Amino acid sequence: MNRKVINGLPLWQFENLSAEDNIGHFVTDRANANGERFTLSYSSSPNRDEIVTNRHQLAVAMGVADHQLYFPSQVHLTKIVNVTNETSVNELMDTDALITKEKNICIAVMSADCVPILLYDKMNKAVAAVHSGWRGTVAKILTKTLHRMQSTFGTQGKDIIASIGPSVCQDSYEVGEEVLHAVNEAYGTTHNLVLPQPHNKGKLDLWKANQIQLLDFGVQGSQIEISNLCTVKNNNYFFSARKNDSGRFAAGIVMR
Repeated sequence: MNRKVINGLPLWQFENLSAEDNIGHFVTDRANANGERFTLSYSSSPNRDEIVTNRHQLAVAMGVADHQLYFPSQVHLTKIVNVTNETSVNELMDTDALITKEKNICIAVMSADCVPILLYDKMNKAVAAVHSGWRGTVAKILTKTLHRMQSTFGTQGKDIIASIGPSVCQDSYEVGEEVLHAVNEAYGTTHNLVLPQPHNKGKLDLWKANQIQLLDFGVQGSQIEISNLCTVKNNNYFFSARKNDSGRFAAGIVMR
């Protein structure tokens, strides 16, 4: 990933998506150009005007109007919404993935350790933004999003460009028996997603788990980019719940 300043706002971009002319995309930094906290979630700040201002700055950077920037109300489940210009805020409640084929609609998800994933179907000209924490990862929300794109737009794995954004890395993500059991139920016991730790704990690789879902759908390995940026280790750039941050950064994509 590369950190750039776009219309005065520091943003991170993937190399694979940056090579595509038909889309714009971003992962926000934890600070704006003035070094001030740049959080995008209303629940992360008592000052609503702060979030309105930040979202406006992001919309300007992406070249869309404020009302064309769509965030779901995330709850770690698997609801997916196909966003159009008619989509209301209420339709985005309890939602963790957005898809769209409409131009100039910027869809985005928020994170502070969970995995944000951006998808671009270069054949059918459709995009998706997916929020996948451990619950979403074991529920395979990414797989469900890909199948929803397939049924809605005709998406095939060979046409997908996928980017797995900054999140907690395996080295920083120790989980307990509940999570380990859920991972084994979802991926079997030969997945090599967990490094065993003392006291029946393990370190979980969310990046690899989501990469497996992409590969299983037929996405080519060469078209999958993993940021390799751990939010815990790179807390100077990204919010991290494990570092007790209340802020949320965002990852989004827009069809031009």
